[in-house]
Amino acid sequence: MQERILTKLWASRYTTDLSAFPAEVAQNAIMQIVDTSSSVGRRKTVERLMRSLQVSCERAGIQTNTLFSYVPNVVNLSDAQRIAISATQLYKQVMEFYEQHSLPLSSFVLMPSIGLQAIEKLSANLEPALHDLRVQHLIAKDPRTIGFLSTQFHFSTQFLLGQLTPVEQILISPYFRFLEEQVCIPWKRICDAATEHSAKSPCLELVRQMLPQSKDIAKAVFRGMVQLNPNHQSRRGGLNEPGVIASTIRDIQMFQGYLLLCILEGSVASIEEELVPLCVMVFPAIDVTWELVNQGTQLLIEELTARMQPEQIQILHPYARSMRYFFAELCG
Repeated sequence: MQERILTKLWASRYTTDLSAFPAEVAQNAIMQIVDTSSSVGRRKTVERLMRSLQVSCERAGIQTNTLFSYVPNVVNLSDAQRIAISATQLYKQVMEFYEQHSLPLSSFVLMPSIGLQAIEKLSANLEPALHDLRVQHLIAKDPRTIGFLSTQFHFSTQFLLGQLTPVEQILISPYFRFLEEQVCIPWKRICDAATEHSAKSPCLELVRQMLPQSKDIAKAVFRGMVQLNPNHQSRRGGLNEPGVIASTIRDIQMFQGYLLLCILEGSVASIEEELVPLCVMVFPAIDVTWELVNQGTQLLIEELTARMQPEQIQILHPYARSMRYFFAELCG
């Protein structure tokens, strides 16, 4: 039951709220969405993407290799090629799933939000291939490889979305974002960990309240980082570059995900053994300073506590303190 509740909240993250559009734009967009979301429309979208899928994933692999060229022995050429093949197969599965799940016309009557359909089924479909990817490239070799994987999937998504119309992007983006996050954010593990808690567990209640707010929290933290660091530049550009905005908000949500997972697991092991090595791999490669990461971590904790009751803050405190300690240590 607890897992089911969190799964619904998890799925709610992958929606696009059309009420944010101006009225005249939203009405026109809905008409286009009805057409593009039909079986025929989805098939056309998928056919276009399939023609360039392999090239997009290989191109993403080349760009990721270039980005992480300063790190020795993380992946070799054959590993990188296998990762590109695995990524291609996973995106193919997502596209096929997207094509098969067109929205009924009636669902547009009460819209204002659209998003990923049947998240549990998609998660189950992808899990075997994702498991093989993790085993092949993480457990058996170097756990830092998750940094390479998450970056490659991020670039793959960018290249694929760049070939689509704005309406097509609105419809398929939740599916691609879901796949991208499955590589680096432990949402499914959070839902699984919930089964170890009773329905009245204070830890579960905390997670249940924070999970739907994760994107809003990330945006608020990001705004704080921009205000404090208006001139910050990484290898991907300034903090106001669209690609940097998207990846930074995703990373802040990743930090949240690991905090929530640790709360449910009653241990900071996932932060220490997974999140920190991932950050050590990725952030130096793109010239993100540990001072900025440490600052963002502090802003995240402040934003979370501002949304919590005093008793919930007490639950969060030991995990937040450990996270702050781990990243403060990296500042030297």
